[in-house]
Amino acid sequence: MQNQSNAHKKLAGNALSGMVATIIYMVSRILLTPYILHFLSLAEFGLWSLSFIILSYAGMGGFGVNSTYIRYSARYLAEGKESEISKLLSTGIAYMLTFSLLFCSLLFLMMPFILQQFHIGPSQQELASTIFIGTAIVFSLELTLGGLAFIINGMHEFAKEKIISTIAGLFEIVFILLFLALGSGVKGLLYAFALRLIMASALCWKVARTLLPSLTISWKLVTREHFRHFIGFGGKVQVLGIIGIFLTAIDRMFITAISGLASGGMFELGRKLPSTAGGIANSAFAPFLSTAAHLDGSWTGEQSDTVGDRIQTYIKIALMATLFAIVPICFLPILQQYLPVSPVVMASVIAALFCALFFLLHREQQNSNYLDSDELKELYLNGIRFTNIISSTLFVFLVFMAHPLIDGWVGPNYSEAATVMIFLSIGYAVQQCTGPVNMIFRGINRTGKELEYMLVQGLLMLIWIPAAIIAYGLSGAAAAIALSSISSTLFLFWRSGYTFQVRIREFVVRSLLPALVPVLPGCFFYAVTVLFPVTGRISIIVQLLACGVGYLLMTITLFWFTVLNDGEKKQAIALLPFSASRKNEKSS
Repeated sequence: MQNQSNAHKKLAGNALSGMVATIIYMVSRILLTPYILHFLSLAEFGLWSLSFIILSYAGMGGFGVNSTYIRYSARYLAEGKESEISKLLSTGIAYMLTFSLLFCSLLFLMMPFILQQFHIGPSQQELASTIFIGTAIVFSLELTLGGLAFIINGMHEFAKEKIISTIAGLFEIVFILLFLALGSGVKGLLYAFALRLIMASALCWKVARTLLPSLTISWKLVTREHFRHFIGFGGKVQVLGIIGIFLTAIDRMFITAISGLASGGMFELGRKLPSTAGGIANSAFAPFLSTAAHLDGSWTGEQSDTVGDRIQTYIKIALMATLFAIVPICFLPILQQYLPVSPVVMASVIAALFCALFFLLHREQQNSNYLDSDELKELYLNGIRFTNIISSTLFVFLVFMAHPLIDGWVGPNYSEAATVMIFLSIGYAVQQCTGPVNMIFRGINRTGKELEYMLVQGLLMLIWIPAAIIAYGLSGAAAAIALSSISSTLFLFWRSGYTFQVRIREFVVRSLLPALVPVLPGCFFYAVTVLFPVTGRISIIVQLLACGVGYLLMTITLFWFTVLNDGEKKQAIALLPFSASRKNEKSS
């Protein structure tokens, strides 16, 4: 019980630490780039960027491994089986070391092909080979030793791990500045990358041993049981991660293929700030996995859940999503000429089939098993509530300030990018709520619900995005992305709400309504920009900064007096760096 209480108490602080660390990283990298370009040519900088594009394929191998570390270390801690964490870590290191050796060997053998495919000239091939192989070795070591950081996360000490990663990242910047000044060129970035890994791994090992003095790493502790965790649970999360990458890229693939590179560039401009805001919000989700794994929970009901049953459910959901997506397509003028009957008749028939499938799934869901855990229900409601407070604060500002933001950032000739930003900000703001929900399902090893959500989102995007591009251009594509995100999120709410036995009224009042609070400050400062327009990028940026500070202060004030309860206010105060409760916690 004490462990469960500690897990709950640390959740907010862990989530906040993830966001702060992400913001520090983003800002530091933005500021560092001009300095790097002062010492490197564009070709060398492109070489460094290309190496990480190649490494991204290896990074996909770590999706399931990271979640496996967090989930099972949290479970072992909750069950008092601390000795199993050493076996988990040793097996994970052996597993990732094998994967890394295979990846580096394959990269070495494919190096001539890679150099040829990317048109790297003979004069740069030796340098390119050094950078590609060197970054692969360092990155592989990071994947192998990264289990130390995720074990710390699994013990609900995300804040400590984020402090380590932030310190190591800041020292990497110092090393980059030093090596570039000494004339090391692009190799200096590689040396700094390696030194950051050494520092982060050493600090993580020290912290992990402090938290769990019995923690050891030995080949003798590698077991088949723990290997099955990485293959079984880790494999499922791996598949979800790959699907997630596909879903994040499919919009740009369609836009570029149908409308051309110029539209793809315009879309990227409109997507940049919402994507960055989403990254900040996403960094708060990881602690929900370990907390849910720690709490676990018992299931009520006797309905079987075989592989065949799950496949049938996925097929019904896929058909339902497809029918739902086709209904509005029937009314597009470009498709009406191909319909055998009027659009109203066709849409009505398809809608009737959709409703029939929906009620069939609803009836099956009412007879399915559900979680009997007040702790997990609270975690679910509070997770969505917390996410809505954070994401609405970020995205509402982007919606109301889209045009000034684009004008101040890249100039006045990109108004379509502002329209894209508005639609994407609305869609992303709603979609952020799926983050804690999916992490909770991973924590209790019920990843099927996340797969259902991705299945719905993927089918809606596959049907709606190309149709919207053809009919309405780039703005239509952005609207289609937003609608597919909102629809799939509502679907996940419907499915997860039954699992956690949450009533609709309780869900709306407690978790959804807080998202409306920033709308009032957003409207006010939008009116300010309309009533007091300015010209020139410097003037626009100054106005944006002033409006941003005022918006943030007004939003925080409204949340404080209209949304947060007494417990949440005390918790918010406790998170302040110099609060009395924080000092007492450190002294104890």
